[in-house]
Amino acid sequence: MSKQKRKKQFHLVSLGCSKNTVDSHSMATLLGKAGFGSTGEADDAGVLIVNTCGFIEAARQESIETLRELAANKRPDQLLIAAGCLSQRYGPWVVEQVPGIDGVIGTRRWMDIVPFIHQLRRNKKPEPIYHLPDEA
Repeated sequence: MSKQKRKKQFHLVSLGCSKNTVDSHSMATLLGKAGFGSTGEADDAGVLIVNTCGFIEAARQESIETLRELAANKRPDQLLIAAGCLSQRYGPWVVEQVPGIDGVIGTRRWMDIVPFIHQLRRNKKPEPIYHLPDEA
């Protein structure tokens, strides 16, 4: 697959509760409407998204392990995004645990996934970008 075609493909891993499944489906719908295609193979994607779960320790570990696995195999032309409740609650810790994350998007910001991807692609800094809700 060409680099240009891969850029418009996403690989989304949804972990945890049924709310994450719904949020992941909603993100996939928004991405599809923006011209992105879904792929089951991380290597075929330009965007890797893990919708993390932080509810119990086992879920936190699975989220970190999944992110680490994708980060370890990530190409320079791929984006790795940590989404979901673990990422929202512990974003800086998640980034510390998993070098290679390009962006962190919170549970109440998933609807911004398309502009967030465009923002990440314009970013020339090596530090990740956070898109989290303001604390009320």
